[in-house]
Amino acid sequence: MTMKALAGRVARFMGVPADNPELLKAQYRAFSRQLPMMYFILISSTWAVALTYRAITPAWLTVGIPLLLTLACAIRVLHWWQSRRIDPTPELALSALTRTNRLASVIAVSFTAWSLALFHYGDAYTRSYLAFYMAITVIACIFCLMHLRSAAITVTAIVNGAFIAFFAATGQPTFIAIAINMALVSFGLLVILMVNYRDFTLMVNAQTEARRREAEQSRLLHMIDDMPVAVMTVEPGTFAINYANNTSKRLIDRIAHLLPIEPDALLGTSIDVFHAHPEHQRRLLADPANLPHNTRIRLGPEVLDLKVSAVRANDGSYIGPMLTWALVTKEVEAENRIRQLAHYDTLTGLANRTNFREQLDARLAAPEARLGLLYIDLDGFKLVNDTKGHRAGDALLERVAQRLRAVCDRPGMAIARLGGDEFAVLVPHDDADRAAALATALIEALGAPYALGADQNVRIGASIGIALAPAHGRDTENLLARADIALYAAKAAGKGLARLFCADMETRIQARALLEAQLRAALEHQDRLFVFYQPIVDVATGKVTAREALVRWHHAERGWVPPDEFVPIAEQSGLIDQLGRFVLHRACREATRWEDGARVAVNVSPMQLGKATLAQTVHAALIDSGLAPDRLEIEVTETALIQNEAESFEDLRQLYDMGVRVALDDFGTGYSSLAHLRAFPFDKIKIDRSFVRDLLERPDSAVLVRAIADLGRQLGVTTVAEGVETQAHVRGIREAGCTEAQGYYYGRPAPSDEDRPRVEACGPARTDAALASCAG
Repeated sequence: MTMKALAGRVARFMGVPADNPELLKAQYRAFSRQLPMMYFILISSTWAVALTYRAITPAWLTVGIPLLLTLACAIRVLHWWQSRRIDPTPELALSALTRTNRLASVIAVSFTAWSLALFHYGDAYTRSYLAFYMAITVIACIFCLMHLRSAAITVTAIVNGAFIAFFAATGQPTFIAIAINMALVSFGLLVILMVNYRDFTLMVNAQTEARRREAEQSRLLHMIDDMPVAVMTVEPGTFAINYANNTSKRLIDRIAHLLPIEPDALLGTSIDVFHAHPEHQRRLLADPANLPHNTRIRLGPEVLDLKVSAVRANDGSYIGPMLTWALVTKEVEAENRIRQLAHYDTLTGLANRTNFREQLDARLAAPEARLGLLYIDLDGFKLVNDTKGHRAGDALLERVAQRLRAVCDRPGMAIARLGGDEFAVLVPHDDADRAAALATALIEALGAPYALGADQNVRIGASIGIALAPAHGRDTENLLARADIALYAAKAAGKGLARLFCADMETRIQARALLEAQLRAALEHQDRLFVFYQPIVDVATGKVTAREALVRWHHAERGWVPPDEFVPIAEQSGLIDQLGRFVLHRACREATRWEDGARVAVNVSPMQLGKATLAQTVHAALIDSGLAPDRLEIEVTETALIQNEAESFEDLRQLYDMGVRVALDDFGTGYSSLAHLRAFPFDKIKIDRSFVRDLLERPDSAVLVRAIADLGRQLGVTTVAEGVETQAHVRGIREAGCTEAQGYYYGRPAPSDEDRPRVEACGPARTDAALASCAG
């Protein structure tokens, strides 16, 4: 160690702790309490020695110097008296203690010099008296200065060091013995001083840390008290509530009429009051390994969302459970409504396609499952719907649902509306004869006349395809496909019939395989594949804000193939990525030529999400076309998000980070839930056409459209109403608050200027039909 470093360490050791403000203030307070006593001892010892030497020494030694020492002590005591009630700041304490260190040296030197000057006078008895008083005074001063280590060491070193050297220099055995004794006593005093100073420092630091933690806990409690989330803590042994923040108290006041206690009596009450059957909750909370745990509790009409977490100390030990909770009654009601819409057809109240597939999946998953599936398609419904209007068509579908319920009211049966005029019935057996008998009964019931009004009596029919499990398939896709094949056979045989699937019907599957091969060839050569565009319009201004890209395929032999026929084939065969790239690149390239600068919206299949390739595909299309990212909208359905939720949202976040807009399509159908709107910042919500179609006739549809529009407005999200076909629809969606609209009223899907000659070459009549039947 260098001399400079050593000097630095000594200076820090003999200085005051300027880097520890709390220790500075504690030293100041402790020394202030001892200061009067120290100066009292100094003054009394000084005059006791002076009186002892008064007769044998000059007056300047026994009167003059004691007066000066007394005056100096009195000035210090007076200064103490004036500042004794001041609560010191760290700066004040540092200044005072530094000054005390310096004064300690001056007073110690003065007192020592005076004592040594007196030592030459008097006999051995008188000198021993002087040594006694010196020892008593030094010991007393050291103990008064024990909280100021540097001053105490300074006094010990100056006074005792000087006397030890003085006594040892006399050469007399007695004085040498006294010097040795003084050195040993001084060493002992210094050890006691160091130990006490260390303990004092540790105590002050511990108190400072305790105050800091207490202040942090106080701030934390204030923060928790003011949090908008309800928080309660519970004693781990008794499960009694020992803390509740302000939000908890306010919520308790709201549900006080549902609880067996008064709000003021909440603290100390067991959490059992929130549970009809608290035994399970107690078992759960008894073991912190079960936490965190989420649950929902129903208290009368109210629903509580409760999360229980384990609170642990810094060392990891379990302190107790903490409950965060909220009243989610309105949210649950909204989710139930959305769930109802997601799993049940709003018109008929029957299970929808999603619900039916879930039931079919569950039943087929059972060991040795034996089921019958009846696929029903109404014959003549489209004619009624077109000639008598949608209102009559909806009324007819409601009556069909009633008749289905009347016939299929046996245990184990399930009925669903799969979409449009298609229905399905699931029966809990695979008996072909019984299934055929049920199908016959359904055809008879559905074929009876319907009275839709005073002057509206209509008659329709029904065709039914039957597939049995396990004979015709052991999974949902195969069973539905083969029931559909059987239905096709029934219609081909003349309608109003039921057909059981058989091997001969596989020709339909072969035709599907052929169509897949032809689609693959069309994609490979990009031949007869077109992208049509349907405008999306600002409701307030009528300006076209975007155009939705819709893929169309003109088959060399069949003509225009409906998208709902070839797109599922592309999805199931793995061609969807190639088809999606074709549409995306074509749409981006053509959008750069639009003079109005409108955005282009491109649908994404569920099969394209969750593969971590979508963002790359979109980026390549933007780079290839030069289209600005904010002019591209990617439309996804909630059904697509459900399949690979985490991976799908990651794909969408990558698009969002690129500046591409993301729209939630067909909102209100499928798996519609508010959770997805919380999970991702969608730019647009597209309201399903079924609600717009029913907007004027069905109050519940109008309420739903208005609710979705309000939700979009609150979230800052554009809402688009699909399927707008009439001026009345326009008025309805404008009153509901929708931002944009899409539908035949504003324009049918049409090819680009570049493709129009090729589309027209496919034949004018068939082109018109395509535009009408393939509209997206």
